Amino acid sequence: MSDRSNGHGHDHDHDGHGHGGHGHGGHGHDHDGHGHGGHGGSGNRRALKIALVINTAFFVVEIAGALYANSLTLLADAGHMLTDSASIVLALFAAWIATLDADSKRTYGYQRAEILAALANGVFLVIIVVYVAYEAVMRFQNPQDVKALPTIVIGVVGLGANLAGAYVLHGGRDSLNVEGVYLHLLTDAAGSLAAIALGVGLYVSDLYVLDPIFSLVIAALVLYSAKDLLIESVNILLQGTPSSVDVDDITGTLSDLDGAIDVHDVHVWALTNRSLACSAHVVVADDADRDAVLDAARHALNERHDIGHATIQVESESGDCETADFDCYPANGGHVAD
Repeated sequence: MSDRSNGHGHDHDHDGHGHGGHGHGGHGHDHDGHGHGGHGGSGNRRALKIALVINTAFFVVEIAGALYANSLTLLADAGHMLTDSASIVLALFAAWIATLDADSKRTYGYQRAEILAALANGVFLVIIVVYVAYEAVMRFQNPQDVKALPTIVIGVVGLGANLAGAYVLHGGRDSLNVEGVYLHLLTDAAGSLAAIALGVGLYVSDLYVLDPIFSLVIAALVLYSAKDLLIESVNILLQGTPSSVDVDDITGTLSDLDGAIDVHDVHVWALTNRSLACSAHVVVADDADRDAVLDAARHALNERHDIGHATIQVESESGDCETADFDCYPANGGHVAD
C-alpha cells in the first residue's frame, strides 16, 4: 500500500492471489492468504446430512408411536422432529449458498444465507411452542388416556437418536447455521426425557393430566433454545455490534498505533457469527508513515480482536486522507470461512 495524497484511486495488493493493480489509487487491499470456503464447510455439510438421516428415520417412528400411545407429549416431540428435518434441509441449502463466490451484486459473498437459515429455524421453534401450548390447554380441559409403555419406549429410542445427531454436529457449532440445528436436537433430547418421565408417571398412576403438563415443559425448552438463536441472528442481520465486541477497546487499540493522533467513526459488525468486519478513521501526524500505520492496524485488529476484514481511512493533520481496505489474517494462518 503506497502513500497517496487523495482518496480517489484504488491500488489492490492481494498477496498470493495474483490480481494485480486495478488502477484506482488511495484504496488499497491487502488480502494475505485469506481463503473462503475451506474444509470446515464441507465437514459441516457432511455432519448435517448424517443428522438428517438419523432425525428423519426417528420422526417416522415417533409419529407412529405418538398416534398409537395417544400422547400429546410424543406428538409435540414428533412435530419438533419434523421441523428439525426441515431445518437441516434448510441449513444444508444455506451452507451450499454460503460457498458461492462474491459477485457484483453480493460483494461480501453469500455467507449470510446461513444467518437467514438460523433465523428461520428460530421462527420454526416459536411456531412449535404456540402449537404445543394450544394443544396442552385443550387437553387440560379434557385429559385423554395415554399408553404408558409405548411412551417410555419411544422416549428412550428418541433420546438415543437425538443425542447421536447432536454428537455428529457438535464439532461444527462455530457456525450459527449448524448451532441452530444443534439446539433443535438438544431440545428434542430434553423432550425425549420428558416423554420417558411421562411414561413412568403414567405407568404408576392414572394422572393423565401429566401429558399436557410435560408437553408444556417441552414447549418451554423449545422457547429457551430459540431465544439466543433469534437474538443473535437478528443482531447480525441488523448490522449490530456483536455482544463479544468492545468498540471502545478497538478504538483504544487503533489510538495506540505509532503515529496515530485520533480515531473516530469506528464501526464493527458481523458478516456471519464467525466473521467480523470493521471500519474506522485514523488521524495521523503529517510526517507519519501511512503504510506503517496501516500495516500495524492490520496486525493489531487481527491479533487482538480477531477482525478478518477492515476498512481504514487514514487522515492527516493537514486534512488529506486515503482509505485502505484489507483482510487482517496473516498469510501463515489464513482464515477459512465455512
